[in-house]
Amino acid sequence: MRTHLGCTGRIDLGQISQETQQRLERVEATWLEFSPEPPSLVVRHVQPDDTPALREIAGELLEFLSDISEPERKKIPGGALYYLDEQSGQSVRIKVWTGGFTTFAWAQPDYAHATWERYRGQTIPLVFDAYQRLNGTVKLQAPRGAVEEIQATVERPGGLYPQGEFEAFVMANQIEIRMLDVNAGVLPLLKALQAKAEPPSSLDGEIDVSSFRSGDVEDYCRFVVRRGEVWVARPSLWSDLPQAKPEPTQPMEPAA
Repeated sequence: MRTHLGCTGRIDLGQISQETQQRLERVEATWLEFSPEPPSLVVRHVQPDDTPALREIAGELLEFLSDISEPERKKIPGGALYYLDEQSGQSVRIKVWTGGFTTFAWAQPDYAHATWERYRGQTIPLVFDAYQRLNGTVKLQAPRGAVEEIQATVERPGGLYPQGEFEAFVMANQIEIRMLDVNAGVLPLLKALQAKAEPPSSLDGEIDVSSFRSGDVEDYCRFVVRRGEVWVARPSLWSDLPQAKPEPTQPMEPAA
């Protein structure tokens, strides 16, 4: 999502008349422009001005949509625009649904609606190592000295921020590791945990990977380990509609 413009995406308009096309071509805008092949709204490659970008993008989109006749607007296929404020780190999606219905959503990582992938060492999108923020708890059985080796992996130079809180609790050959805002690379840590777990099926836990810098929300993930098997969960970022309000507990009185 991170670009020099901070805005990406397109809105497909479907079939529109020549008259509507001429109206859209006359709209003066900084961020968006009408593209006739195929009819759509796209992000212009221009230098943004001093007006707050989100206000300007939203205003321009509404102006374009308002210049489309109602019968044509009902047939719009739709699309989405994504804006990243690199100063605040907020990511916003402006989605135009079929028929012109438009919603605004701020990215909110939600693991209750995550997508899952089995992890076997393949290359996957991740927050850049130097900015990774690790939170979670992992348990395993391991021989004496394993904690020191695992902690050495976490403390390996490369991070840009304070270490965070790394705690290890040992009882016989049982180890529990807790991390709070630890600035370390998750893949070297995971590799060290797998190497020390005896048996491998004793490894169990979860590690959330977020970032110390803004704009990395699309690369957030959670490593989930169950009996030695590793999965990667990608959070849902966008809530399309607000949660429904609960029905009143008492029947409503009829209006007088």
